[in-house]
Amino acid sequence: MTAWSLVYEHFNPDRERLREALCTLGNGYFATRGAAPEAEADATHYPGTYLAGGYNRLRTDIAGRVVENEDLVNLPNWLCLTFHPEGGNWFSIRAVDILSYRQELNLKQGVLLRSLQFQDKEGRRTTVASRRFVHMGYQHLAGLETTITAENWSGPLYIQSALDGRVVNAGVERYRALSNKHLEFLESDVVGEEGIYLKVQTNQSRLQIAEAARTQFFCEGKPISAERHLVQEPDFIAQECAIEMKERTPLTIEKIATLYSSRDRGISECGLQAQETIAHAG
Repeated sequence: MTAWSLVYEHFNPDRERLREALCTLGNGYFATRGAAPEAEADATHYPGTYLAGGYNRLRTDIAGRVVENEDLVNLPNWLCLTFHPEGGNWFSIRAVDILSYRQELNLKQGVLLRSLQFQDKEGRRTTVASRRFVHMGYQHLAGLETTITAENWSGPLYIQSALDGRVVNAGVERYRALSNKHLEFLESDVVGEEGIYLKVQTNQSRLQIAEAARTQFFCEGKPISAERHLVQEPDFIAQECAIEMKERTPLTIEKIATLYSSRDRGISECGLQAQETIAHAG
């Protein structure tokens, strides 16, 4: 650790949840834990995005006694970005050989950086470098940039960019017996050719949350197009595509996301505002 940076030089599954908490990025309006973009909630990872004041109250019947608890609600995960080469499974850091790993929280710039190189079961070596921010100037915006380099292989890379509303509040072990599903699905849609949109509502406080995300691809600094396939399920929406990778030629994926709630002032409606913002974001 330096004066402005918190640095981890290796991946440690037993410490990952603590690291995710310490590497949270926020701007006073909303905050996102430092979970990896490909991570799903399990014993190792716990993705979480939280809105200031975004509470919901639930009741649980335990041994004939009703227990009422109020939580700061875990909101849909906007980070979701994963990939796999042809013939592989969606990327999991636990399923590959890690050749190098580094994660840095730059406190001065408010940016979370991660770089890793790994080798899969087919012997393909791949380097992934990412950086993310939650915007301080525009409180509804956040961004994730991921650069993938095929070190010793060429071929199609399959990519999925999603908004995941299937999340629950399950981060504290002693509370797991309590009711933890706070969100109800309202709607989802595409936004232009590059965007997706998801809207949910807390099931007691009736707070509506809208997220939208735009995903773009760049090779050597130039935008490239890709045919996108829509995946739409209850509480979940994603775009999937395949991009032809060339050995040692980096592919950069930029994902810009926005979050609004029904309590925001000066807007018509949070879903409409999220879609309009992502359509015009830089």
